[in-house]
Amino acid sequence: MVAMITIASIVYTTANSILSSQSSYTSFAQTQTNNTQQQQQLQSKNNDTNKNYEKFHANIEQIIGHIKMAEFNKNINNNTLAYNHTSHPIEEVLSLVTIPISNIDKKLNDSYFKDLYTLSALVNPSVPPSSTSTTKEAFSKQAQSSIDLSNAVIKTVIPAKTLNTTNHNATVIQNLLNTSKEEYEEGVKDGKIVSMLEYQDGTAFMDRAYFLFNNTKSIAANGDRQMISKLFSNLTHSTLQQKNPEEINKIIDEINKKLAEGSTSSSSTTNTNTTNQTMTNPSSSSIPITNANATNTNNVNSSSLSYISKIRSLLDQVVSTYTANDTAKAKELATTAYLDNFENIEKPIGKELSDAGEQLLRVQLRDQISNKVSLDEIKQTISEANKVLDKAESILK
Repeated sequence: MVAMITIASIVYTTANSILSSQSSYTSFAQTQTNNTQQQQQLQSKNNDTNKNYEKFHANIEQIIGHIKMAEFNKNINNNTLAYNHTSHPIEEVLSLVTIPISNIDKKLNDSYFKDLYTLSALVNPSVPPSSTSTTKEAFSKQAQSSIDLSNAVIKTVIPAKTLNTTNHNATVIQNLLNTSKEEYEEGVKDGKIVSMLEYQDGTAFMDRAYFLFNNTKSIAANGDRQMISKLFSNLTHSTLQQKNPEEINKIIDEINKKLAEGSTSSSSTTNTNTTNQTMTNPSSSSIPITNANATNTNNVNSSSLSYISKIRSLLDQVVSTYTANDTAKAKELATTAYLDNFENIEKPIGKELSDAGEQLLRVQLRDQISNKVSLDEIKQTISEANKVLDKAESILK
């Protein structure tokens, strides 16, 4: 069974900027007062949007990966894992991508939303067995429908001039690979699978990254392409052998390094490109690379402190949007605080604080928003989350 896992695929968005950018266009068209100021604001928001198309793309790719893995598990009669892979995107990713899709094409957003729920319902264990006579063929047909809609979403939201460019796809690949590190580390310990779901997530993200690499012929077209392909093959082989996360991370770091070198613009040096990649994809931990352990530690701590600052800002926005009864946006912000930020500091702050933060941000806060509890309860949870962040800061400083 393990040998078949690599047929699956992928990933995770900070889509706020995309929504903000589209809104700014509407505002600019409606009002001509303060023209200069509006132009400056629009340019700033457009710059933010350009930095986040990669995250949006990666999030949709993650949904595709989960769908493929769900189909794999359905085919081996494991409805439990199939359901986990269909429900996970709905619980954690869909809220991130729904608003920007709806802003551009509400009909597509509604279709996508319903399609993913339909797929998940086909393997929902809470439905009586007599009602779940879904054949593998029927499930595969619905899965393909969800994948087709996912690809339509990518093409609808991301401008054609951005989609499939070398730098864009290279950054999406790096995003997927860095996310796969975290999943694989949770799934494999001491050469054994301790969580099949997380292990499948990790290998799926890696497999999807490899798919994007193979379909972006311009990446490393000047010499290193064959080397990257060999590294991907080594990565696949190593995950099938369930090698320790440290070994997997080394391979991923090397792939990311080669991707950075192979996706430079015409006049950029490797160092300049490394800086650009860090700006475009702040979750990428493998670039820049340095041999100085002390410098590495300082960089990790500095980056983690930046994530903490971002989490606090997002939580403040949760309060303001929830106060305005915009629960969809509040949940999106809460999800972004956890997935795109807190997950990046879990390793340096230790298991105890990581578990506490995950429970508050990933589970409790999101559930409270979904259940529309009182504002005071939301504020209390955020206050507890900030206390966790306070302790995290004291460790990192």
